[in-house]
Parts: sequence; C-alpha cells; structure tokens
Amino acid sequence: MAKDEQDQNGFLLRLLLGSLADAPPRVQERMLETIPTTPLSLAFYTVTLVVICGATVYVTRTPWAWGWLAVSAALVAWRALLPLWKRPHNPLKPLLGVMLPSGLAMISFGFGCAMCLATGDVALSTMALSGQMGVLAGIATRWAVVPRIAIAVMVISVLPPVVVLVAAGGANILAALSLVFAGVVIASFIFQNRAALHAAISSGELLRRKAQTDHLTGLANRAELMQRMAEACAELPAPDGRVRGRGFAVLYIDLDGFKAVNDSHGHAAGDEILQRVADALRRVAGPDELVARIGGDEFVALLRDADALTARGVADEIIAAIAREHRLADGRSVRIGCSVGVCTAPEQGREPEVLLARADAALYEVKAQGKGYTGMWRALSDA
Repeated sequence: MAKDEQDQNGFLLRLLLGSLADAPPRVQERMLETIPTTPLSLAFYTVTLVVICGATVYVTRTPWAWGWLAVSAALVAWRALLPLWKRPHNPLKPLLGVMLPSGLAMISFGFGCAMCLATGDVALSTMALSGQMGVLAGIATRWAVVPRIAIAVMVISVLPPVVVLVAAGGANILAALSLVFAGVVIASFIFQNRAALHAAISSGELLRRKAQTDHLTGLANRAELMQRMAEACAELPAPDGRVRGRGFAVLYIDLDGFKAVNDSHGHAAGDEILQRVADALRRVAGPDELVARIGGDEFVALLRDADALTARGVADEIIAAIAREHRLADGRSVRIGCSVGVCTAPEQGREPEVLLARADAALYEVKAQGKGYTGMWRALSDA
C-alpha cells in the first residue's frame, strides 16, 4: 500500500474510531462491521420514511412536504445504488459511502420532523417525535462504534425539532427539554455501547489468535496458514490473464539435526532452538510475510508477490541464518541446519493443499540428496 493511501487510511480511521484507531487492525475491522450496511437496515429505514413523509404530504399538501419526500427518496436511492458502483480498493471508502447518505437522511429527517411539529397537527407531531426517537435509538445501537460522527448527526438531527418546540412556548418547552434529555442519555449509551463492543470484540480476537497461533514460537499454526493460503489463492491472477492478481511463493522448511539436539540435550533445549529458528524466520521473511510452524521442526513461509528467483534468494538466506552454531541459555552450543523446498503460485498450483504438497515434495528431494540447500519443485519435477 502506498504511503499516501496509508496516511489517508490513518486519517479516516482516526475520524471514525477516535482513540480506538490505535487498536489492532482486526479489531478495527470487526468494530466497523457493526455499522449497518445490509439491505434489511435500508429497507426498515425506507419504510419508516415512506410512511412519515407520505403522511405529511397527504395531510399538508405543501411544497416543503413534497421537497422533504423528494430529498429523502434521493438519499435512499443514493444509498441503495452504492453496491452497484465500482468498489474502491480502500475498504474504508465504501463504508464512508454508506454513512454519508445515511447521515444526511437522518439530518433531513430531523428538519422534516421540525416542520411536522410546526403544523400543530397532533397525528403528524406524534409520528414525527416517534420517528425521531427511533432515529436516536438507531444511532445509539448501530453507530456506537463511531461516536464522533454519531453524536454530530444526532445533535444536528435533534436541534430543529427542539427549536420549533421552544419557539411554540408553553408545555412544548417541556417536550423540548425531554428531547434534549433523551439526546444526552443516547450520547451516554453511545459511549457505553462502544466500550462494550470493544471489550467483546477484543476478547473474541484474542481467542481467535490463540486458536491460530503456535504457543511455543508465537508463529501462525497450520490452521492459520491454510486460511491465509486460501485467501492468497483467491487473489491469484486469472488463468486467462483477464483479471490481474498477486502471485506468491511457498517455502517449506525442515530442520536438519534437530532430533539429535532433543536426544542429547533434552526437550527444553529443543524448545529453545525452535524459538531461535522462529525469530530467524521472522527476521529473514520480514514483518509483512506469514511464517507458520506446522509440525515439530517443520515451518512454512508464505511470500507475497514473490517469483521463483526471489523465493530461492529468501530460502538461501533462511538456510544461512539457521545453519550455524547456536549457544543455549545454559552455555552449551549446538549446531543445526535446514533444508527448504519451494513452489510458486500460480505457475505450480492454485490450491493451498496442492501448493503445500509440492513444496513438501521439493523438500523431500532435497533431504534425499544431501540436505542443507534449496530445492525448486518445477526443476525437480522436470528432472
């Protein structure tokens, strides 16, 4: 991702989430998913608008009522047609595209309700205030994750009815105060709901990470690897070349001499070596690449946008980083090595299981021929 796009994402996240913009990316994503973007939420709001705006037009038959209906219809149409437009690569922009017409519709609803109150018609006033309370409840429950925007929309939406009620004087002022009080309560609910959402999602994310992480090394486990490989395969270029995508390489790594360490120095020493190897793999592969431990002394690195030449270079670096003498915490020294099998996608496969099996086959050939070097699946299969 380009630096300008990263800066833009950071600004949008800060605008939407406030202090929670510093939360882990997966937590941010899950929290933003709580904002209603489904056809069901749109249908519910559309029915509410049609009933109240339609009743207002029928009762008053005034230009402002027709205008309110037209503006509301335009905003609903804008929101409904969004899924048909080309979706930008930045996932935040579609969300903002949904929130903008929705927020404007809520604000328009507030002004329309104010005009209904100004007519003095009991039925219209009751419908307006009921609808306004429904809007406030929706903001509190469905927009709680974006409190700054939620409260801004709420204030702008509630202010016109409050002004009309205060201007009417008498007991209407009490109604205005009730509406203001409801707004204050809703604002407190927004922050309470956001805190509850954050706690629940963070706990769920922690459990998910534990389920997909190797507890000894902190690397991804097999389940996480297969999920990430499936996602990477879904982004591969189309076979006919009509759809562009991203290729990747699979490096299957197996330690040489590790069993001797366990047998001679004990499992504690073996665990320490595995942690050292995990650190070396992270360092060589880089922070943006996935490294997983899938067996006792077997590891896999997933390199995005890597061709065969790049993958071989990284594999050779891994061998150089691991194949040396390692001094244990108790002062003893042990020496291990490793062998690496490599295959690339989409040239050598398009399915996670196939790619992993071919990288493993390349590794098997390396181990059979002497260990300690890199084997490419294509070269071995053609031999």
